[in-house]
Amino acid sequence: MAISINIRSPRIQDITGTAGQATKVELFIWNSPASIPSLPNYTLEKPIPSSLITETSYDISPFCRKFIRNLVFAPVTSDQAAPVYEYCYCTVKEYKNGSLINTVEYICFDGYGYHIEGENPAHGDEFLTDGSYYVSATGNCGAVYYHDDQAVTWQAKYTGLQSGGVTTITLANEVGLIPYVHNSYVSEGNKLEIIRNSVVKNTYTFNVIDECKYTPVNCDFKNKHGVWQRLVFFKASTSSFEMKNTEYDLMPSSTNYSIEENSRKVFNVNGHDKVSVNTGWVFESYSDVITQLLLSETIRLDDVPVLLTTKSVELQKSINTKNINYKIDFKYSAAKLNYNI
Repeated sequence: MAISINIRSPRIQDITGTAGQATKVELFIWNSPASIPSLPNYTLEKPIPSSLITETSYDISPFCRKFIRNLVFAPVTSDQAAPVYEYCYCTVKEYKNGSLINTVEYICFDGYGYHIEGENPAHGDEFLTDGSYYVSATGNCGAVYYHDDQAVTWQAKYTGLQSGGVTTITLANEVGLIPYVHNSYVSEGNKLEIIRNSVVKNTYTFNVIDECKYTPVNCDFKNKHGVWQRLVFFKASTSSFEMKNTEYDLMPSSTNYSIEENSRKVFNVNGHDKVSVNTGWVFESYSDVITQLLLSETIRLDDVPVLLTTKSVELQKSINTKNINYKIDFKYSAAKLNYNI
């Protein structure tokens, strides 16, 4: 059974020995549906430093990240396999003095742990932080799950928030996507429970909002678990444009210069479209969602790549702020003028 790990945080392989002993790790990395390569992708080597420092450490995370690509999040309406390029497998073989001493199998996601969680926090089987969320009535999204212990039964149980109806599906894929809201409950929302052999592992509540005044903005980002998460900004959004250039003083073409020529001119003119969005009134638990958004390296607004210009936010508490709203500013990652080659 492969161990699930987050590779935006260090993942350390330690080998203990005596002074002078040679240590080595071989990394075999691949994406499904391919199988483990016959030769290692990377080989890392170093000796045990001394009788006082009897351990060598290897961080495998940077090598695994090269095998993961984050493109565009596609909403789903049923259980289906997750895109294979959004995670990878890594088998680590550890050697001491040329002899194989240990083999570890990982499945890697482009997530991270918080400093307070320790050096190598356990990834677990969760890919969304337990809590309550608002989703749009006009378009479903989806949550990733992972399990490879096929000997047990994994299920997703949907319970309608108003009707109380129950729909249960069996999770058929090792790494798969399921909708936040089942087709049967798109008008009311539902509670979603991830169940392993009749034991509830994770619980989420998705409340459906049919925004009648503003046009909701879908924000898809890679969360701390290394998978896509959709956050909907329901309320007012504003657009702006920021221009930048470089100014230079010019030498006149002759001493008998023309007053019609520029004596100072701008070069490298370009700019970025910017947008400010608002969540609307949300739950206090959104403070962690917003934190993960600000820490994300990959963000899309309505499927268009963007960069955060908001660098800090007040993480609001309901005891202090009865109506919690988050205003976030973005700029589109591509410049207005096309100068890409």
